[in-house]
Amino acid sequence: MDTHSFFGLTASGFAATEQTIAGQSPRRRSLSRTIYSGLLAAVMGLGALEGAIASPTPHRTIASSAASSAASPAASPTLLTSISSETAAPNAQLPTTLPAQPQQIARNRAQSEVRSIWLDRETIVNARNAEGLAQIYEDFRAAGINTGFVESVIACYTIYPSDVAPEQNRLTRDWDPLQAAVDLGKVYDMEVHAWVWLFAVGNRAHNRILGQPESYPGPILSARPDWAGFDNQGNLIIPGKPKPFMDPANPEVRQYLIDLIDEIATRYDIDGIQMDYVRYPFQDAVANRTFGYGTAAREQFYELTGVDPVNIPSRNGGDRRLARLWSQWTHFRAQQVSTFVAEASAHLRQHHPGLTLSAAVFADNSYYRHHAIQQNWEDWADQGLLDWIVLMSYADSTQEFSDLIEPWVMESSFYSTQIIPGIRLLNLPAAEARNQIELLRELPVGGYALFAADNLDGEVRSMLAGVNVEGSAIASKQED
Repeated sequence: MDTHSFFGLTASGFAATEQTIAGQSPRRRSLSRTIYSGLLAAVMGLGALEGAIASPTPHRTIASSAASSAASPAASPTLLTSISSETAAPNAQLPTTLPAQPQQIARNRAQSEVRSIWLDRETIVNARNAEGLAQIYEDFRAAGINTGFVESVIACYTIYPSDVAPEQNRLTRDWDPLQAAVDLGKVYDMEVHAWVWLFAVGNRAHNRILGQPESYPGPILSARPDWAGFDNQGNLIIPGKPKPFMDPANPEVRQYLIDLIDEIATRYDIDGIQMDYVRYPFQDAVANRTFGYGTAAREQFYELTGVDPVNIPSRNGGDRRLARLWSQWTHFRAQQVSTFVAEASAHLRQHHPGLTLSAAVFADNSYYRHHAIQQNWEDWADQGLLDWIVLMSYADSTQEFSDLIEPWVMESSFYSTQIIPGIRLLNLPAAEARNQIELLRELPVGGYALFAADNLDGEVRSMLAGVNVEGSAIASKQED
């Protein structure tokens, strides 16, 4: 009997199964994903994994010179095994679960309502010095804000003098905004969390500000082009998108990021680390615009399956074998992101156990995120890898806001990981922002996050002062 028919894993079956899992509760979803991945492994066979355990295949050497490592996917002939070749190993098993360790379990926070705001780079740069930043913190205090996510690493530039990152933002070289934020946090009794961009390491908009050409990939990928991710056409940046991304499958990339967040946690007396851009760039498989084809990712996937992923079409025309391979490739990329979160969490829990760990993530449904950006954050929450999930649930109306967050705050439960929905202030009337905050106070959430300080004008500050006084009064009554 055809094994695909036996397990129901047809091309349409993959999509139907994943959509069904996406709509389940977290506990059932986590179990279903494990069972589903196990069935995939059973269909694919276990021989390759067992062989790898018995005699690991040496990892291929990747040239680190700019000339060799900047090559696009089409420039690696040794990897270009045809998808139609019989060398495509059907007996490959991809990692399906994250390491579960006691120190990774999210900690319960006794803090009352989290009233947080993203303190963005532009606001920090415009402050010019510690005195200017103090005025911003005074505005935060007046508005009732108690937590700030301070943008500390943006597009690979740090706002502080770093021994790990290649370059500090030249507009903050005359002072250390992160240290100033830590000092002001103590004065104003506000938590300070370092907000760190991870896999996105450039920005064409920032290039103009810094006087660099639009094509400049940033100091990291200029020095280490072998760390880059590519799209399926060999482009460093997907056409129409502004940011280059590193390859999450590259061990050196992962270690660099661990070293970077460890440097921040060691050097500064912060209260937390918030990870951003914990994903791949947005893709559209239907339009044949996909990403993740870095050298390391391609080599690792080839070793698992015998197939170079650049040769797997995102549109399979009903071919079950191609559908299975595409599903494997999508799961492989999602696992690169999820296992990095697990590694970062384990490191910080062990070496900096007092920190609150969070991630800024999209509030879209699971199925869409898995296929578009490979960001399965509910798995991270299910396993207690993070303390807070901060949703970028940006909406122009309260009804739209409610529709975005309801699946995550009313229909889901993530043990001790708190859900903190985000509200975008840009072009949002103060009255509408108030409505969204008041909605959250009727829901089981940890608080709210405002994006961003750059949009905290006088009207919004006045609204927040009033709504937060009311919130404090309600909390006091509940305690009594």
